[in-house]
Amino acid sequence: METQASTTQVSLARGIDAAKLERELGAMWAEMSAPEGESGAAGVVRACVLNLVVYAEGAEERSEVDDLLSEVVERHPCRAIVLAAERGAREARLEAFVSTRCQLSSRGSKRICGEQITIEAAGSAVATASSAVAPLLVPDVPVFLWWKDIPHYEDRLFTRLAGMADRLVIDSASFDRPHEDLRRLAELLAGGRMRLSDLNWGRLTSWRALVAGFWDVADYRDSLAQIERVFIEYDPPDLSHEEIAPKALLALGWLASCLGWEVSDEGSTFDGKLARFNLKDGGRSVEAVLAATDDVAGRDGWLTSLTISTAAGDEFFVELLLEERRLRTGARLRGAGHACERVLGYEARTEGERLSGELDILSRDEVYEGAVASAARLLAALGS
Repeated sequence: METQASTTQVSLARGIDAAKLERELGAMWAEMSAPEGESGAAGVVRACVLNLVVYAEGAEERSEVDDLLSEVVERHPCRAIVLAAERGAREARLEAFVSTRCQLSSRGSKRICGEQITIEAAGSAVATASSAVAPLLVPDVPVFLWWKDIPHYEDRLFTRLAGMADRLVIDSASFDRPHEDLRRLAELLAGGRMRLSDLNWGRLTSWRALVAGFWDVADYRDSLAQIERVFIEYDPPDLSHEEIAPKALLALGWLASCLGWEVSDEGSTFDGKLARFNLKDGGRSVEAVLAATDDVAGRDGWLTSLTISTAAGDEFFVELLLEERRLRTGARLRGAGHACERVLGYEARTEGERLSGELDILSRDEVYEGAVASAARLLAALGS
């Protein structure tokens, strides 16, 4: 179904008056829903399947949010409350405006519309902006918080908004202190009350599917039961070159948690480029290595290869063919004389599509939580 987006915006006076905002929205909907003969506008269906609270700081981030929300509304007509913050401003300011986002079906005369309330907060007003958000939430539908910034957990605004949400969406690729932030994230998830989506975890989906697929081949399972080494290469994170990229830690954490490997406190080292871990699979030892590659622009924190080596002399691998935007995967079997491999198109989803996918999920992601907990234990073994 082809769709066509449109946006209507009304500026309001300074300050946040929830009742006034609701009246303005009501008037907008009444005008938009008028019969075509009265106003010339096609009829609309006002829809709200969820609340989406978005925190963004800076003009560039806000512009990106506006673009992404246009994609999100196609699948999830909602009330979006965008908190555009300017923490460094000297003068406190708090004001808002309302707008609508519509999708017009080429096969019908109705537009399916959601609505947006943008709150602009500056200076000291940012810290208390959560009090402006709470009365604007539509009751009886889920609340998602998309924290489109580095989620420092000592931030009171983050804590208050997260407390209002049924599910929190973050992106661990944005961590500027990956080791500290992943440990803190593990602590928050350990209580079992927070339901969280990580867009960076979503970017690992193709990798995880291909690695898990090795166990689907009956002839590989005996060899995979005796893994001796895991080697993962990653591009260093742009914000912290001397720390391990969150995606690499999550990938190893996922393998360790799914396979029941324990992290040994002895024998783990990290020199800023190469991390070695001593893992235990029952009575057997497994060496895991995370290696930073040379930094390449546009590859912030990406995985570039993952190789599993077994006691039988076999290797199972997934590697990124960056220029071709493909993944090569396969097995190098001892005695086979050649590698059994295939090349697959790399999933190139937009951030709007990734966010939309996360808004379909309300339940806890226990596999992700296990990966984060295991990643935190890996960091503890390094003393990081």
